[in-house]
Amino acid sequence: MLDWLKKDRCKACGEERAIRYCLRKNKDIGWKCCNGYRADSKCPEACPYTPKKTDSSSPLPQIKSDSRTEFIDFLDRYIQFWIYMKVESLDNKTPHEISQSKEGKSKLREWLTGFSYPDYGIISLLNSNLNLDLTTPAETVSSPESLASDYLDALIALDWDKVVSFHSIGSDVSPEIYSLLLSELSKHLILKRVKSHSIINAGFTEDRKQSFVFCEINSKENWTFIFVQSNETWYLYQVIWGTLQDYYAQKTIFRQIALAISNKDKSALFKQLENASAKFPLCSDIQYYYGLYYLMCARTDDAKTAFQKAIALDESWQEPAFQLAMLYMNNKEYKTALLKWEQLAKQNPEDINVQNNVGICYLGLGQPDKAKTVWQDALKIDPNSEILKKNLEHVDNG
Repeated sequence: MLDWLKKDRCKACGEERAIRYCLRKNKDIGWKCCNGYRADSKCPEACPYTPKKTDSSSPLPQIKSDSRTEFIDFLDRYIQFWIYMKVESLDNKTPHEISQSKEGKSKLREWLTGFSYPDYGIISLLNSNLNLDLTTPAETVSSPESLASDYLDALIALDWDKVVSFHSIGSDVSPEIYSLLLSELSKHLILKRVKSHSIINAGFTEDRKQSFVFCEINSKENWTFIFVQSNETWYLYQVIWGTLQDYYAQKTIFRQIALAISNKDKSALFKQLENASAKFPLCSDIQYYYGLYYLMCARTDDAKTAFQKAIALDESWQEPAFQLAMLYMNNKEYKTALLKWEQLAKQNPEDINVQNNVGICYLGLGQPDKAKTVWQDALKIDPNSEILKKNLEHVDNG
């Protein structure tokens, strides 16, 4: 089997990516051409992608496919052959023949409802090909593959607001930060010129809580989506200009960025951030690292913006929120800083550093009594905190 990460073209159509070797045609082909060939059930048994006969649990064959998209495409082609095949359970008549009468349709519906189907799409295909009205379960959860296709279709339409809506943008994001995120995505080297796309492969983790969808953009570029499931709904977790290998390589990339930060190597850090932001667009980690870079360069306003973008992309991540609150506080913008620290305090009520900074903001706002109350309550959490004791002593001594 060919490596589907390679970019060689199908030797049959010359268009789609060649991802497997066809024994029947002695060519490297794509999955669409493979489906076109194997739909007639005449492929060699030695090929792992040849349809396999099943027991009585299904009227359709079992097949190997690399994605749901490929699976449904095969069935769409296969059923067009199958409806003209004689079926022993139907008195050696074809499904198409039986469907021509009212009584036949009733018998066909009864027979088909006796099977279980692994995908609701099968029932839709049976209905459309045989003009039946089998009950089709409502799709309550959008599949990762359909979400990936919708995302890429929105790119083709240049509907950037819709594209950004797929990302987990926080609920409390200012119009300015939202506009910056939208602008960043619309200027991406690849995303701004998507003209076509196709799904190559897709899969799930063992617990089916995470999924990847590997696509090809413009018959050339590798693109990968990572989705996570929460409350039976799939959410976009990350997009990668590359493959799953690039996704797993992130930890190494981020370690290199962290090393550049610790070495205060601004030149190397900026280059690493530029490369990473192209490969992982709208990544909260990268926005956070940009904030640290801007702090190194004494560009406070840019650092604030970067931390706000990081929070917008992952509002549960506390580190950029901590840095942002510290920036406001160091700049003596105590009112804004207090709001940020209090938000962090709700998330971490036992974090002494956060509680201490809440008190400092109250003191900066000329409210020493409130500062004392916060610090006294914090001492109940950590009676040995020297910083809290010193702050209280400072207030008491005026």
